[in-house]
Amino acid sequence: AYCSCVIGHIFGCALTCALSCSAEIEPWIHRFRAEGTVDYSQLTFDPGQNELIVGASKTCHFMMFFLMCVCLQEAEWHCDEFTKGACFSRGKSEEECQNYIRVLLVNGDRLFTCGTNAFTPICTNRTLTNLTEVHDQISGMARCPYNPLHNSTALITSSGELYAATAMDFSGRDPAIYRSLGGLPPLRTAQYNSKWLNEPNFVSSYDIGNFTYFFFRENAVEHDCGRTVFSRAARVCKNDIGGRFLLEDTWTTFMKARLNCSRPGEIPFNYNELQGTFFLPELELLYGIFTTNVNSIAASAVCAFNLSAITQVFSGPFKYQENSRSAWLPYPNPNPDFQCGTIDYGSYVNLTERNLQDAQKFILMHEVVQPIVPVPYFMEDNVRFSHVAVDVVQGKDMLYHILYLSKISPALDIRY
Repeated sequence: AYCSCVIGHIFGCALTCALSCSAEIEPWIHRFRAEGTVDYSQLTFDPGQNELIVGASKTCHFMMFFLMCVCLQEAEWHCDEFTKGACFSRGKSEEECQNYIRVLLVNGDRLFTCGTNAFTPICTNRTLTNLTEVHDQISGMARCPYNPLHNSTALITSSGELYAATAMDFSGRDPAIYRSLGGLPPLRTAQYNSKWLNEPNFVSSYDIGNFTYFFFRENAVEHDCGRTVFSRAARVCKNDIGGRFLLEDTWTTFMKARLNCSRPGEIPFNYNELQGTFFLPELELLYGIFTTNVNSIAASAVCAFNLSAITQVFSGPFKYQENSRSAWLPYPNPNPDFQCGTIDYGSYVNLTERNLQDAQKFILMHEVVQPIVPVPYFMEDNVRFSHVAVDVVQGKDMLYHILYLSKISPALDIRY
């Protein structure tokens, strides 16, 4: 048995937790409404204060989520008329030319937040206990999408670097995984190179050990039979400083691999499109909710992956295409024992021309990351779930993993 929990109305005016078994849990459901506010699409939790922070169009809400919904703070964040006018002049609608909050990151006693700001994204640092107190404001380019329809993900490391995966331009044709702020040089994925990123929809990101991991779905360049979307795990070294002559201002450690979630059989039934993830750091375990392609019959599945399985694939051979007419073939990993930390920050002693050439052309791994068990933990037809959360509960004799799955009505979902 399961309950599917829809958190937030995207274009509605309520933040609610409406479960399929709502009749039974109705006494524990609390609803929050704010007049004139829409698009409750960004939520983050401050465990130190046991508070839920809600980002919405026009307004950034700060709430406490404990037994009942009590709104503690509300900070308005509007677009100015000049910025709106510029947005209108570029053919965008009144609805699009608002400020949709797309980044909410708790960083110590500060809240780093970014909004689309009528297709002119901006970011602010605010005091967590007083959201109206803005310490600084910076450009949101490469940190926040221009278009509220575009998926993105971002995180801040303990050393202060911001990693964002988002569209870099107004048109949304230049997606990138980009590092900024902090003490390391800004880096990005190669521009306009489909072998690095091919019309991606970014899902999530995690700071794990020496790496930053990104999870997304994209059009599969290695698939020759029509357009197909595959799910990916990608990573970069956090101490990457970019290349010299080759790959300047570009990642030298970027690699990606396909994630497999499928119903086994003589002809496997694939759930190709990753929609949401949940990482359990203590167990080094990643849960993902996958769906079928949008043009096929709707279906969803939950698969779980060990971090060690992802690491193993990144140590194996690459999948390489010599030119656009040749086949994709496995190519031995020139550095199968690669680990972060081999680059001495401030020098380029290990960035040889050969290493940089390899880093420029070897991006996609040949092997596919397989789930812990071949059969998905959960499958359901005629529905596309969008988010997954996991709680680990101690039972009498063993630990139980409780899955919470959510779906958003297509009519309300602005994020594709």
